Amino acid sequence: MNLKNRVGIIGCGWLGLPLAKSLIKNNYIVYGSTTNKEKLGLLANENINPFFLYIEKEGVLGNITEFLENLDVLIINIPPKNKNTNEYSIKIRHLSIAVKESNLKKVLFISSTGVYGTNQGKIDSYTIPKPSSQNGTNLLEAEKIINNNFSTTILRLGGLIGPDRNPTKVLSTKKIVYNPNSPVNLIHLTDCIGIIKCIIKKNKWGKIYLGVSPYHPSRESYYNSQCIKLGLNKINFAKKSNQTYKEITDKKIAEELGYDFKNLNLE
Repeated sequence: MNLKNRVGIIGCGWLGLPLAKSLIKNNYIVYGSTTNKEKLGLLANENINPFFLYIEKEGVLGNITEFLENLDVLIINIPPKNKNTNEYSIKIRHLSIAVKESNLKKVLFISSTGVYGTNQGKIDSYTIPKPSSQNGTNLLEAEKIINNNFSTTILRLGGLIGPDRNPTKVLSTKKIVYNPNSPVNLIHLTDCIGIIKCIIKKNKWGKIYLGVSPYHPSRESYYNSQCIKLGLNKINFAKKSNQTYKEITDKKIAEELGYDFKNLNLE
């Protein structure tokens, strides 16, 4: 049995489920977890080996040992829910212990560019994160925990956009939106999946990558052009406010992974 084709995804949601489907099309055997028992049938129907796993402060519910035992690669794709506590790092620590006991070495941790502060300027994968939010601090702590015992690659994704997910819709409902001249740091679902598959295929472990489209128009120009396409009212951007600046680019996506972004215009 060729274990090198076995990938486990903890968190088969907006990103995890289409990622699993794409991996299966490329002849990977995929194990997927969900916190919703009613979703197990959906995963099975997509030829995903389904597992109920629920990670809480007290530990991991579900058969995590069986889930991990046959894997060559584990993808951890569970964002923090409570942004104001250390609950997330506790959960990741429980998961880290389970992974360590399984002897699995290749781990891909899906993180966020939220680990960088809103005013860190031009950022690449060598930039030291200086979180300016509790959520960013929690994610950075989780990265350190999961990176302690394994050949972990950390993929910090920018703002997510794709089917049923467009930040324009949220911003258009706000009375006022700040930082009109700040660049956008987004990534389309198509490119999230493409980068992850490249990491696995090329065995790029023990690395840090920043998954952000190299397309960086200003927030005002990008989101208002999106409003026109979506038939929404233009966003009311504040003209006078303290401007923040964060522009994220990672040349290693092209140089190490050989990946070319498929959805540069973030449509």
